Amino acid sequence: MPARIDTRELPPGPRIGAWKQLWRFAGDPLTLLDQCHRQFGDAFTLNIAGNGRFVMLSDPEVVREVLRGGPESLHSGEANSLLIATVGRNSVLVLDEAPHARQRRVLVPPLKGERMRAFFEAMRSEAIDAVRAWPVNRQLPSLPIMRRITLRVILRTALGLSPGSEMDRFEQKIEAVLAQGRQRYALVMMTILPIERFTGSRWVPLFRQLSDLDQDLYALIEARRRGDQPADHENVLDDLLAARHDDGQQLDATEVRDAIFTVLVAGHDTTALALSWAMVDIVPRIDIVDRIRRELRQVTGGAPFEADHVPRLEYLDATIRESLRSRPVVPFVVRKTIKPFEAGGRVYPPGVVLCPCSYLVHRRPDLYLKPERFHPDRFLERTYGPHEWFPFGGGNRVCLGMPFALYEMKVILATFFTEARLGRGVEMVSRARRFGLVMGPDDEGLVAVRGAPFPLLD
Repeated sequence: MPARIDTRELPPGPRIGAWKQLWRFAGDPLTLLDQCHRQFGDAFTLNIAGNGRFVMLSDPEVVREVLRGGPESLHSGEANSLLIATVGRNSVLVLDEAPHARQRRVLVPPLKGERMRAFFEAMRSEAIDAVRAWPVNRQLPSLPIMRRITLRVILRTALGLSPGSEMDRFEQKIEAVLAQGRQRYALVMMTILPIERFTGSRWVPLFRQLSDLDQDLYALIEARRRGDQPADHENVLDDLLAARHDDGQQLDATEVRDAIFTVLVAGHDTTALALSWAMVDIVPRIDIVDRIRRELRQVTGGAPFEADHVPRLEYLDATIRESLRSRPVVPFVVRKTIKPFEAGGRVYPPGVVLCPCSYLVHRRPDLYLKPERFHPDRFLERTYGPHEWFPFGGGNRVCLGMPFALYEMKVILATFFTEARLGRGVEMVSRARRFGLVMGPDDEGLVAVRGAPFPLLD
């Protein structure tokens, strides 16, 4: 049994019961965070039934201390243990200390920034297919469309699949698995019915679908290892099969499966949600859209959009970063104290989950002038530290897929604004709601395609 925590050692927090806090935290976490921040300041404690004490931190200097904390004191993987049922026990998301470092080392090369050029065509072609299939003058939720784009990109870049029946089968099976975890009150259900008690049960739809997907994944891994089914382009799966640990051992099939599933989970829904938020933020702003399109015209010279152009899209990059600032898909990161840990002049006892809160940090008026304003230029005017802007986490746990996600968002949005004239009423308001453990627009980012884009004057 874990040691009992003396709550007098923790910052104050709401006095409502733990189960009521769980319900509010699961249903409308951002309102709860805002209210507590106004009442208690930059550090407050939430008592989440079945999940423990979460200390939300929004002072950037305290956030810096936590993100710099070593794995011998702070465990992120342990705090993410509920993900084990899907991503597996070898995933970097659920490991800590030496095992985490071991698995992370093999994933770094396939996801390095310079590898993105090899993935450009998959990203652009999937975006072109999606926007050209969008019915003109019909307002549709962008989130399902972005989910399909990002999933198919992952299947092409991570598994090395080509468009066709095999890719369609994987797409259907993965989407069926991930859809199980998108309910608004998923955290409540996972607390009442701990997922680890039902792992592997064919009676539970999630595990039945996961088992069916795993059969196909393991078959693909084995066929690729034997050389029976070579891919015709660079991909993460082949990189993992060629990788070796420091002791010279190759990854076994379970390690490869868990690494691939981690890429699928971490690089699909989160990026789709971020893209949907970006559509909500950008499309109604004609001034921002025109500036993006002028930059595209200047960079491409009117020629087709190519991989060489992506690094030069500085304003589009700033616009994406501003959207990630104002609409973090993951509003905080977690670090569980394994031993006493000091941050902000307070010593936290073992067993507490420290949560650097990007949602609150990104709204600090002393850091971001008029934070409620959508203003991409702020990212052209100054550089923010990793404790000031951290939608992908930070420290030794910063998301490995960050270069991939930022690159993919630039390619997809640049393609959309090149291919179509988009519309969304300025009076429309999207509020944040939970999709499982992450946040997205409650209207799923309604957008219409109005037709081909107007030509831009030089």
